[in-house]
Amino acid sequence: MGQHLNRAKRHFGGDTRGLLEGGRYALLHTRSLEFDDLRPYVPGDDVRDIDWKATARSGAVLIKRFVSEKHHKILLVADAGRNMSALAAGGETKRDVAAAILGAFGLITLGRADEIGMVYGDTRGCASVRAGRGETHVEGMLDHFYRHTMNPGPSDIESQLRYVATHYRRRMLVIVVSDEPDPNTGLDEVTRQLAARHDMLWAMVSDMPAVSGDVDGYDVATGVLVPSRSRLGRGIEIAYRRAEQRRRARLEAFLTTHAIPFTAIGRTDEIRPRLTAMAEVFARAG
Repeated sequence: MGQHLNRAKRHFGGDTRGLLEGGRYALLHTRSLEFDDLRPYVPGDDVRDIDWKATARSGAVLIKRFVSEKHHKILLVADAGRNMSALAAGGETKRDVAAAILGAFGLITLGRADEIGMVYGDTRGCASVRAGRGETHVEGMLDHFYRHTMNPGPSDIESQLRYVATHYRRRMLVIVVSDEPDPNTGLDEVTRQLAARHDMLWAMVSDMPAVSGDVDGYDVATGVLVPSRSRLGRGIEIAYRRAEQRRRARLEAFLTTHAIPFTAIGRTDEIRPRLTAMAEVFARAG
């Protein structure tokens, strides 16, 4: 494996069995090439599966039974903008946490026949990677994302979602990896449009609290100074934390309204449990 997939595997592990099962639309029911056994024909079976030689020998119509597989067509939608340069809640860069999350979904596809592609970008525009399979494809996709985040423009996940709504009409599993967006009319409109057409999951990389330390910082999106906790005072810190609680409640209500399973991840060591829990919600929704 390449460096990005290896890093994701360190945080997510190699056991991906049972993840991303279920869903309303994105599953394509196919057959593997591995023959299982024969069984009697029942009305409704595909006549192409009749084993005519076995039928002639037995005198009864017999159907070939194959190992059943369920495949997804997956599209990752990634915020590769300036917000990914900030620190996540655990102190790592959000870029590193996001890349590991994207890599985790890539690992899930390697044990299946899923096709996975990606749309990523910032306010300057969107780039896309066509769907494909295999380690080389996934590693290359992660490298495209990581390189973009090294010289990003301002973040705007709404732009990436609008690109998907315009260019991806076939039903698929759309997985959004972003920071914690502020719901607004435009984001609500495009999310509603996508959720009606596709299955969706949303993994958010949570910010380090602005008042968490005693050293001044700055907002990566605007460059504005963020004073330290000691300079702000206890009253402002309390007001900030209350505002953050309200903001997160609005965001959770927004995603719940659109019936999108979601999670917030602040550290790479949270990736495995948080994505597993989100996948379980997704499976139950199917």
